[in-house]
Amino acid sequence: MKRLILTILVAVTALTANAQQKLRKSEVPQEVRLSLENTYTDYKLEGWYFETGQYVANIDIDNNMGKVFFTATGNWQYTIFNIKEQELPTLVDNYFINNYPGYRIKQSQYIEDASGDNYYRLIISMKGIAQTEYEMIFDPRGKLTKTNAPDPDYVKKDYIARLNPEAIEYRQKKMAEREGIQGEGIEVDTEKSQAESKKSKKVDLSAPDAVTTPKIPDEVTSAFKKKFPRSEVKTWKQEGEAYRATYDRRGDDAEILIQKDGTIVSTTTNVEPARYPRLITKDLGIRYPKAKISKFQKIDYDSKYKRSVTETKLDTYYYIELTEKIKGKSDKKHIKLTYDKSYKYQGLAGSDDEYAEDDE
Repeated sequence: MKRLILTILVAVTALTANAQQKLRKSEVPQEVRLSLENTYTDYKLEGWYFETGQYVANIDIDNNMGKVFFTATGNWQYTIFNIKEQELPTLVDNYFINNYPGYRIKQSQYIEDASGDNYYRLIISMKGIAQTEYEMIFDPRGKLTKTNAPDPDYVKKDYIARLNPEAIEYRQKKMAEREGIQGEGIEVDTEKSQAESKKSKKVDLSAPDAVTTPKIPDEVTSAFKKKFPRSEVKTWKQEGEAYRATYDRRGDDAEILIQKDGTIVSTTTNVEPARYPRLITKDLGIRYPKAKISKFQKIDYDSKYKRSVTETKLDTYYYIELTEKIKGKSDKKHIKLTYDKSYKYQGLAGSDDEYAEDDE
């Protein structure tokens, strides 16, 4: 069986698709049927469907069920195999177990794609009802390449705090600060907590020192002034070897990312609701009909920087954040995703995406 894998962009599209339309074999173009035969050899065909504007073949290869996606002209796009958790590579399984205590794997998949990029995809969430789902992408060797899950250090500290009675008040206070909630948090039986705390180990969960304003290299400030001579920087933030400036653009906040040598990487601008691309809002309405748009940004890479990067293609894209109410809970589900410059869905935004942030 071929082991070619699709990028995250198209895999997520297939997973959030609408209901399938079952097809008879005679309704499937000959080019599509021939393409399936050329893509896989030893397989059992379970049925044909039409989904997301593509022809889908449900196949069985050595008791592994897969969904193979083709265009109307017979071009193979990608295949999704659902796999059992115990079939995941050891490195993938160990990474999840060691870094996400209190979480569970809701779905595990192996994706094959004509582009030749291989990966495993996990959907995880905290144990419990109606918890936020996160995506994790691993290459065939088991190395994590993309995720929008919370930082492992925060997850482990939070898990320890939930097991340690003496840290309950502290944890609730930090969560309130994180969510911007006013109040003291839940009430705790102090006497009981003190009694139980004697039996538990103390855990250092003190908050880190406040981050001071970074020292900005002259090359960076000069590059900003040259780009926007009549604009003033509101805030500076260091991100690895680069610096992000927030500035005013026609009465609205905008951002620019500049490397320490003065090379401009990209600019980010907010898109007004009246200017939301219709194709994107239509697609969002299908994928997340109950969600509301909380952030809609356009990211443009600097032309000079684009020419300097040869290992990957950099193009304008849209970064969007959605919020959706969780039935029976006061919390909201946060969804972060991207679209390319032609308004095509690209997938969930991961933590290594330059504009993907940890869930609030």
